[in-house]
Amino acid sequence: MTGVRAPRPRRGRDVTTTAILDAAEELFYELGYAATTVRAIAARVGVSHALVHQYAGSKADIFRAVLARNESFMVSGAPDDADLLESASLILRRGLEQHGRAHARLLVGSALTGVPYDRTAGRFEAIERLVELAERQAGSASQAERAERDLDPRLVVACVGSLFLGWVVAEPWMRPAAGLQDMDDAELADGLERVILGILRDHVPGVVRDSAATAWNDGLRAGPAAINDDMTKVPESRRKAR
Repeated sequence: MTGVRAPRPRRGRDVTTTAILDAAEELFYELGYAATTVRAIAARVGVSHALVHQYAGSKADIFRAVLARNESFMVSGAPDDADLLESASLILRRGLEQHGRAHARLLVGSALTGVPYDRTAGRFEAIERLVELAERQAGSASQAERAERDLDPRLVVACVGSLFLGWVVAEPWMRPAAGLQDMDDAELADGLERVILGILRDHVPGVVRDSAATAWNDGLRAGPAAINDDMTKVPESRRKAR
């Protein structure tokens, strides 16, 4: 019949819930946790706020669900049998994808605006995975190795996690500030990965150190003369990076 509006197709619950979480993630980042409301989430999705409550719960429930979903994405690329360095590399690469970057920005933004930790899901799978692997590596190390690399593995993982989060948020400023405009995204990702894996190699006992990396790091500690003496041991790519 003319003038009769066709009914809007109904979305399934799973599709609607995904749309709710997507909209909530955008708003939590744009407005902050405190300023985001269930009504605003509902308006962005195009559903009633009652339906948001029915499908996703309260604002706190939605925030936790967004973080948990993103954490699952971060660790999904790392197989269960991967070692510390392989897992760190795979999680880092996930984190540099668009979805991973959005998650990092949301975490940092929430922390900076004072959202308390107990508002989160209470656990972060990526960090937990790396802590577990780092402690396992440390447990397999000799007493001499543990004496040499005596930092708590949990602290080392926390530091590399903070480095990654800081890089994702500050990269638009850090690139021009450090004169890195001539490096493309792939080069920067490779460099960030080398820095993070280098920290894990240097400070988690039980992790095998690459001989060239060890020579390079020892040279830095010994001074310029030692670096020049050991340059033949360092791959060409590392010499260019210097």
